[in-house]
Amino acid sequence: MRSKPLLAGLGLALLLTGSLFGCLPKNKDWTHPNVASPRKEDLQFDEDSAFCEGKIDAQAQGPARDKAMADCLTRLGWQRKE
Repeated sequence: MRSKPLLAGLGLALLLTGSLFGCLPKNKDWTHPNVASPRKEDLQFDEDSAFCEGKIDAQAQGPARDKAMADCLTRLGWQRKE
């Protein structure tokens, strides 16, 4: 009987930890110097990433795809974080 409250407490701790990590900002390798708000930056990054995905040739794979994506994001004003 003692293990049930322990398991319930552990489950609750895991849920709280998971919800906390859901609130943290996304960890991305790009930043935009003209967007001050982290939330707006995340939204803009999602939009620009989708735009670039649509522009990249479907044939591009691996390093060629990564380079094309990086080139597209750079043209849209994004900079790699150092």
